[in-house]
Amino acid sequence: MQTKNFAGHDHGLWNAWDVSSIYLIKNTAFKYINYDHEHHKADMIMSLSLRNANINLHVTNERDYGHLINTDNFNVTLARPDLYNFLQNPFDWIRKYISTNYLEQLQAGYTALQPCQDVYLFHLVTDVFADDLLAVMENYCRRTYDSDLENFDTRAVHMSQVPNTAAHFIVRYKTAEEHFVAPKHNSRVYSANIALNRIGVEYNGGGRYFKRYNCSVINIEKGWMIMHPGRITHVYTDLPIIKGISYTAVSLIYP
Repeated sequence: MQTKNFAGHDHGLWNAWDVSSIYLIKNTAFKYINYDHEHHKADMIMSLSLRNANINLHVTNERDYGHLINTDNFNVTLARPDLYNFLQNPFDWIRKYISTNYLEQLQAGYTALQPCQDVYLFHLVTDVFADDLLAVMENYCRRTYDSDLENFDTRAVHMSQVPNTAAHFIVRYKTAEEHFVAPKHNSRVYSANIALNRIGVEYNGGGRYFKRYNCSVINIEKGWMIMHPGRITHVYTDLPIIKGISYTAVSLIYP
């Protein structure tokens, strides 16, 4: 019995040493179950007593009956508790929050969209991820205006202000607030920015202009990431918002 068999790669019926959590059992087998053992947990004692009675335990994945989730650390007081639940339930977290073509974009033969030189676009996360991340930020509603982390003319929520997050930030561009954004380059080796709301619906305008290449990236879709170098080569200007409010998740990264 191998772990890969339970990941859906192989299908069949296996004789198991131990079963726990959820199972089907015939009523005729109950008389063989003995829980009188001081050194083992109840599920292990049950399996042991059935094996001693020559009753086989089987595991099958020939049909999908669903899967169990771990709710031990699920905190309903959080704004979006599922967003914090990656380590406990990675399968459900990935299915809910990661783009369905994420793995395809990691393949060696994949050709990434490159609207400007060394500027790449990837579909990274779902709309639900963007909505939930914004909800978490709005829940804390603490904005930094003259941050000592990055001297940018923006309005940002630094994730260091939110528990259990890294030192990245959410940037808000609002028509009434951002009259001019000066050319700048990030202090890190490269920058990865994810659009968190929908252009043409929640805002108009925006994008990024790279002066050295005389090239602009506009109409970045919700859940898509724009990634490019920082420091010397990619001085850029954030283009103004014409209408509405734009939100972007920003990561400034050392390799």
